[in-house]
Amino acid sequence: VTIHRLCVQERDELSMFLAAGRHIEVFRKKAEDAGKPLPVTINMGLDPAIYIGACFEAPTTPFGYNELGVAGALRQQPVELVQGVAVKEKAIARAEIIIEGELLPGVRVREDQHTNTGHAMPEFPGYCGEANPSLPVIKVKAVTMRNHAILQTLVGPGEEHTTLAGLPTEASIRNAVEEAIPGFLQNVYAHTAGGGKFLGILQVKKRQPSDEGRQGQAALIALATYSELKNIILVDEDVDIFDSDDILWAMTTRMQGDVSITNIPGIRGHQLDPSQSPDYSTSIRGNGISCKTIFDCTVPWALKDRFERAPFMEVDPRPWAPELFAAKK
Repeated sequence: VTIHRLCVQERDELSMFLAAGRHIEVFRKKAEDAGKPLPVTINMGLDPAIYIGACFEAPTTPFGYNELGVAGALRQQPVELVQGVAVKEKAIARAEIIIEGELLPGVRVREDQHTNTGHAMPEFPGYCGEANPSLPVIKVKAVTMRNHAILQTLVGPGEEHTTLAGLPTEASIRNAVEEAIPGFLQNVYAHTAGGGKFLGILQVKKRQPSDEGRQGQAALIALATYSELKNIILVDEDVDIFDSDDILWAMTTRMQGDVSITNIPGIRGHQLDPSQSPDYSTSIRGNGISCKTIFDCTVPWALKDRFERAPFMEVDPRPWAPELFAAKK
């Protein structure tokens, strides 16, 4: 179960962009190597739990994992399926619109063959993706829909897109760091500014002198676990990782560029980041290779008492606004 970009090419043909290594691309290649089409159903107009589940990927959900189990757990109710009417594949019950088809073996099409713009749709990093010169083709076999069906789709870049993409990023990092350093990682946010994939904010808590340096270990674990990460910002437990102003405050007052930044060049990243290209820097060997960066914005353990945030006394507001509280009786 996955989400990928589609483009209408003919009355009954769609092109499909499949990133290398993704589960559905592995399935498609196996079928193509055997000279067989891969039956698929495209399900539109679903409940949010299914979209969330569909975004989970390795290593949180390993190869062959049924992501609909994630959706069922979130909604506390199994996801019901129906048999396709034209292909030997399941579809999601009560989807607004279902397109059934087959990914054809050995057939490729230029994504922008009808527009010649050189671009595909807007992508999660905030740019229009380049049109792919050779994409697999889905031959449409049937279209079914509910009465008065609603076409509901998701086009990036936007926070709906990047939040969905960020959930498996966060889960992967949280699981890996917690296993290696129990109790050290307090929270993780795959920031929407990074498309939910490129920028990770890790909130850590140094509990004792020997925890100094573990923040770097946590960052390295995150980079090794989720290869699409590009930048990691490390902050202390008193920083709100969901508040960009608070993150920048920590970066401004708790970081020194010459000692707090670690660069790791030549590491695999993501092909849709336009800066991860040899055209951007001769240090980059190929598209999707990047210099990963760790920004350590945590306070050194020995200086903890010098970085206490300004405290404010709790104030009872009732004497100044009694009418607000009287109305709640």
